[in-house]
Amino acid sequence: MPAGPVLAVIEDLTGSGKTEAAMTLAHRLMAEGRAEGLFMALPTMATANAMFGRLSDAYRALFSAEVRPSLTLAHGRAALDPRFRAAIAADGADRSQGAADPADEPSEAHCAAWLAEDGRRALLAQVGVGTIDQALLSVLPVRHAAIRQQGLAGKVLVVDEVHAFDAYMARELKALLRFHAALGGSAILLSATLPCAVRQDLADAFRSGLQAPAITLGSAAYPLATLITGEAVSETSCDPRADLPRRVAVTRLPDAAAALERVIVAAQAGAAVAWVRNTVDDAIAAAEALQMRGITPVLFHARFAMVDRLAVEQEVLRRFGPNGDLTQRAGVLVATQVVEQSLDLDFDLLCTDLAPMDLLIQRAGRLWRHRRDRRPVPGPELLVVSPEPVAIPSADWIRAALPGTAAVYRDPALLWRTARDIFARRVIATPEDMRPLIEAAFDDETPGQVPSALARAAGDARGKALSHAGIAAQNVLDIWKGYRREAGLWERDTNTPTRLEEQEQVTLRLAVVQDSVVVPYAWNSCLRRAGSVSEAWALSEVSAAKHRVPACPVPPGLEAAAEAARAQWGRWERESERYVLAVMAEAVHGFTIAAAAGTGEIPYNTVLGLQLGG
Repeated sequence: MPAGPVLAVIEDLTGSGKTEAAMTLAHRLMAEGRAEGLFMALPTMATANAMFGRLSDAYRALFSAEVRPSLTLAHGRAALDPRFRAAIAADGADRSQGAADPADEPSEAHCAAWLAEDGRRALLAQVGVGTIDQALLSVLPVRHAAIRQQGLAGKVLVVDEVHAFDAYMARELKALLRFHAALGGSAILLSATLPCAVRQDLADAFRSGLQAPAITLGSAAYPLATLITGEAVSETSCDPRADLPRRVAVTRLPDAAAALERVIVAAQAGAAVAWVRNTVDDAIAAAEALQMRGITPVLFHARFAMVDRLAVEQEVLRRFGPNGDLTQRAGVLVATQVVEQSLDLDFDLLCTDLAPMDLLIQRAGRLWRHRRDRRPVPGPELLVVSPEPVAIPSADWIRAALPGTAAVYRDPALLWRTARDIFARRVIATPEDMRPLIEAAFDDETPGQVPSALARAAGDARGKALSHAGIAAQNVLDIWKGYRREAGLWERDTNTPTRLEEQEQVTLRLAVVQDSVVVPYAWNSCLRRAGSVSEAWALSEVSAAKHRVPACPVPPGLEAAAEAARAQWGRWERESERYVLAVMAEAVHGFTIAAAAGTGEIPYNTVLGLQLGG
């Protein structure tokens, strides 16, 4: 192992064991006294929750037998995860008598309540799992940023899915690597689909933190392990694990109707099928279409109240995870992008809307992920709903066929290149096709890579990305300039976003009426688990774009009860326009939220979530 802080970049196939490799490398650094712990940063709460479950059974092996390390889950809703709550409770157990032998200590994951009660303190734990946002806040001008930096300093920073960040977050990540290197920390970056240019940028950022000159990375091998220090760089081509190379057939489908038929046929044959849509509205429409054909899918997206989302997340892992119930594995999961990263899920057939190449490959990584004795389909197949990538596409090439996709992924030329290359091959052979597919899709410089009709929209998307990166550059701290008052507003971290919102979001706090009292939607669930009223309100939250949520007036006669309910919130939530009380009335298929006059009612239920319509 080279001396000094190390940046390791591990690029390998989905399901190859990158996390395990990162843990092994982190353990070596800790065993050599070069780190005191680690923090694993994930892109979303769902992926952080899943990783917490994986590490809670194994993290003690990183330390000697006499050490009782703490393990925390760090994100805005960590306290709602029952496994993390159990870890806090385990730490509160009576140990006044001590243990004669360290091996007699209780084996549960544990976390001191003092660490758990505040996201900033959570980074002080010896092992942390959380969203990347918790680490990024250490390089933004927020109050107590130094506490977060202190928590990360001396730890191995592991960042999963580093390809998944937009231009704004990518700039923040580079600042984080610069800070971490300057403070003497090592980092490990993981990805299955990392463009070479992004790897170069991240390496340059780390070396700049070491005050070392930039150095050119040259290898285009795949899988690839790259080690970067202030003195040298090594790039090592690796052989894929013997059972991972495979060929995934790729089939283009013209529209959602064709996808529906293929999904139904596979489901009726007893297959485990995933249908990934690029918007929540399209996912709800797909689930409703399946229900009309007699198939009840599991629907998983971000527009469920937290109490329901956590339940759906556990159901998805129970049925389609590595230890899923084989007797209930057959069926359909309809989901949005929440399933494409870090979740260990395994399907026989996967259907998806067109998306950028790296994300399509990530989704394909959920196909035939684990060895199984029998599958009801002959081989792994990726069905992609996409317009035909004709040589001369029209300006509305993607928008006419998939308007939701066009709204989410703003560069139509990137989508066109993805469709052109992946359908031309008809088969994705891994690992040999990985690097060529990714590099070709993200090459917008070579002549012919941007069709003339798509050039304007592609230019707009590129300009917006540069603008967002510029905003991030203005927001992040400069480690060489120290803490300056003019560096930012130094507000609370809840007021300083780590992610740039193109559309302002609001958080609806769903409520119901019980005996003329307005209570949180999740209140009965919290009572069963002995939770508090503040936890019940947090479990009742669902977020949506502000422009799609009309005013939610309090039903007549409940004004005083609504005020009493709001009085239970914290001062910041009461005063913020981002938090809205939404009192629901019971309906035939769930609940409805009364909306402003002339805008109709907003349905909500545990099957489909919040339905905002057109």
